[in-house]
Amino acid sequence: MADPYLYTDTPVLKNKLDIRDEKVLDLVEAEQSRANMMLLYERGFSDFTPAGLCEIHRFLFGDIYDWAGKYRIINIEKREKLLAGRSVWYSNDEDIPRDLENAFQELLSQDWPQFSRQEFVRHLTACFPKIWQVHPFREGNTRTLVMMMTFFVEHHGFYMDQELLAASSGYVRDSLVMASLDQFSEYEHLERILLDAVCDEPISTMSPRWRSQLPLKFSRRSTRSIRPKNMSPSRTTSGRTEATTSRGHKPTAFLFWR
Repeated sequence: MADPYLYTDTPVLKNKLDIRDEKVLDLVEAEQSRANMMLLYERGFSDFTPAGLCEIHRFLFGDIYDWAGKYRIINIEKREKLLAGRSVWYSNDEDIPRDLENAFQELLSQDWPQFSRQEFVRHLTACFPKIWQVHPFREGNTRTLVMMMTFFVEHHGFYMDQELLAASSGYVRDSLVMASLDQFSEYEHLERILLDAVCDEPISTMSPRWRSQLPLKFSRRSTRSIRPKNMSPSRTTSGRTEATTSRGHKPTAFLFWR
């Protein structure tokens, strides 16, 4: 089946700007979504539901794609170097509404106000990869998910060190991959960075010496830093890997994302 999201004469996503060069589109999309993330941050957000996830995606990518905020209508695969070219098993397109509803029910069933910071991070690590594994949109899933996660963290009284996540964007995405392998999932990689990124107090009030150590712990990590313990059989995949992005308590931190 031909991908209806691509131009017929070139493997580039159809877009409102009619850009036919994939590298140019990637650059424009990244810059526009970053600007929209800052705008959404200023506006605020607290709808932690499937509809809210669609709203974030529409806000970030609506200037570029007609299908922004709408569930994909095809099945997708993405090659992952971390999985030796295999793909995470994303939800089938017809199962997206059901799978998202189940993932958000699990998220909202937790007693979040009662958790210590460490407990909060542990449950965060268990819940959000289930939303990510659905991959409900044709593109932009990771940016949308990490932005909602950051809103969620701050909604519950914590602070997200967005600069740390930005400096470690490749690690963040790899950790989401490793936490989305069903019975073979490894959550410790995502939990490790979230334990540093989720803070009890605003980042600007932390010790400069302590803050200066944070990016060094993760920014030097490559895909080789996460080594799978087990690997399930999976499909050979195709398609581009999306860039991760996030937001933090300071909108200027968006400038760190590529």
